[in-house]
Amino acid sequence: MAPANTHLHINPNDTIPVCRTSPTATGAGRAGLMDQVQEFFGGIFSTSEWPPRWYCGNWSDFHGWLYIVSDILIWAAYFLIPVFLVRFIMRRKDFPFPKTIWLFGAFILFCGATHLIDALIFWVPVYRFSALVRAGTALVSLATVYYLFKIFPNVLLLRSVADLQREIDERTVVEEKLADSEFLLTAAGNVGKLGGWEYDPATGQFRWTATSRNILETDEADIQDENDLLKFFPEPYQLIIRAALRESIQFGRPWDHELQLVTPSGTRKWVRFSATPLLNATGQVTKIRGIIMDIDRYKSLEINLVKSIDQMAQKNSQLQSFTHILSHNLRNHSSNIALLTDFVDESTLSKDNEELFQKIKTVAKHLNGTLDDLSQVIKIRDNHLEGEMLDMREVTEQVLDVLDESLHTSQAHIDLDFEEKQIFFPHIYLESILMNLISNGIKYKKDGQHPMIRLRFYRNERGLKVLEYSDQGKGIDLSLHADKVFGLYKTFHKHEDAHGVGLFLIKNQIEAQGGNIQVFSKVDAGITFKITFNENA
Repeated sequence: MAPANTHLHINPNDTIPVCRTSPTATGAGRAGLMDQVQEFFGGIFSTSEWPPRWYCGNWSDFHGWLYIVSDILIWAAYFLIPVFLVRFIMRRKDFPFPKTIWLFGAFILFCGATHLIDALIFWVPVYRFSALVRAGTALVSLATVYYLFKIFPNVLLLRSVADLQREIDERTVVEEKLADSEFLLTAAGNVGKLGGWEYDPATGQFRWTATSRNILETDEADIQDENDLLKFFPEPYQLIIRAALRESIQFGRPWDHELQLVTPSGTRKWVRFSATPLLNATGQVTKIRGIIMDIDRYKSLEINLVKSIDQMAQKNSQLQSFTHILSHNLRNHSSNIALLTDFVDESTLSKDNEELFQKIKTVAKHLNGTLDDLSQVIKIRDNHLEGEMLDMREVTEQVLDVLDESLHTSQAHIDLDFEEKQIFFPHIYLESILMNLISNGIKYKKDGQHPMIRLRFYRNERGLKVLEYSDQGKGIDLSLHADKVFGLYKTFHKHEDAHGVGLFLIKNQIEAQGGNIQVFSKVDAGITFKITFNENA
């Protein structure tokens, strides 16, 4: 309720001035600036020079109390807002611009104070104090504006809620992918029995993945430091691990060893234990990371394989010695039989004995031939001849010169198509191959026809040199004899000079130099041999 007498009457003895309606300056306004300042602060809470606001103007109760209540409610709100802001800044230490909150709190408090004083002035006209509070509000407002101006570029860099949500979504996708990758990696590690580990030289502590602990058949608590780890390895391997760790720490050297460990259950197993040091900018080792892989199955197979190879090598050596001894002894006996037959005077033999003696001479001759063939095969398999650069056409013509009589008699036609000129191969083997192939072409021609032989020498799609022989002779039924073509003493046509040794020798000579031979043939459609050379063997 407003004061009772709202209509003031001028009383000459009243010391309280009434509100003026004209801009005429008072006596205080005509004083000097410093006097005005002193007078201002000297009577900062003085109420003697102004009437309460109820007496200044024509206020109705509704108008006055609407003004007062509104100012008080505004002040109450302005007071509570900084309370919440201060609580927020005290709990959120990571807020990017804390000074902003403090400035806003001060600004709001000052604004609220002006509204409270405005309501108070209706009864207590502290206009000087009100002006001072407004000046403080102005200063805090300007300071807030200045600070906002300074941080405005940085504020613009702050991510929006949409940006944060997008980042959260992206991180969620990445985390899902990482989880999938971790699952696959763990599954692969379990299947492959491959685990990881890490060593910190500063603390001397190890960290192990789950698969590593499964390989060691223990918990991570049991292998914290180097001494714990060494307990899993027998004495010789302890020295290897200790030396490897020292060299990694001091010199940054990686290592990869195959070691045998013993698990707490007493199981012995082979593992591959490797490491790679991580260096900082100054070249010091900060971490050592590596893998441990259970290779017991493969190592056991390797050891057994090495033993088998050693046994095979030993047996092969024994077999070669036995073969040489047997070949030598048989040759001596067959030679002696042949010599003895030369001392026999066939004219003194009866007809029956002479026929028997001829059979003995034939057997002795065939036995010597067989031993010669076997001796030649043994030499091919035991001795690796060094190759030399040969001119294919030149070697072929030398062979044709040797076979000139057979070629002339059979009226053979030889077609040479050499795209390549040279081959790195043993001379004696190349001569033997050409000799046997061309001889077979003459020997197994079709009845009543002249031999038609073609030799091609070219480079295939893999860049390897190929000698291709083909003729139009009797051919071979490969559906019946494919696995016998290169067998020893295998013949497929009746001929007085057929021994079944030539193709066997060719195959052994080619394979001894790392090459291979293929055959293509049909009955009465000729035969083709493809010899692929390996000059790098």
